[in-house]
Amino acid sequence: MTWRGSGLPTSGTEGTPLARRWAVPLVFVVLLGAFAGGIWASYREAFPARGLYRVTGVYEGRAGDTMILVRHDAVRGLMDEMTSMVLVAESPELLDRAALRPGDRLRFTLRQLPDKLLIVDLRKIQ
Repeated sequence: MTWRGSGLPTSGTEGTPLARRWAVPLVFVVLLGAFAGGIWASYREAFPARGLYRVTGVYEGRAGDTMILVRHDAVRGLMDEMTSMVLVAESPELLDRAALRPGDRLRFTLRQLPDKLLIVDLRKIQ
């Protein structure tokens, strides 16, 4: 490595600064990491953890403290789209906080238990 008049270290006789020589591979690695992170985030959006599923649907009504009637989209890895299905929430407070009205679009997370599907997170969406 030698120093030329530019003040940057150069590699050998070709006179190419080391900073330029490593710029393209460095940018490639950074972009590859960002791409992989995006894929991982979209995977985690659909499958947050083992036994958990993200679902979108339309709220139709409430039956009791913790049960709601939902028309939901297909759930990847679990079930097809349903015209109406009764689901149980983890707590009445979860449903109260959402302040749902019939026809509201919602996104919720289901936990698959041996005997039922339990709503553990619920949000109203546009």
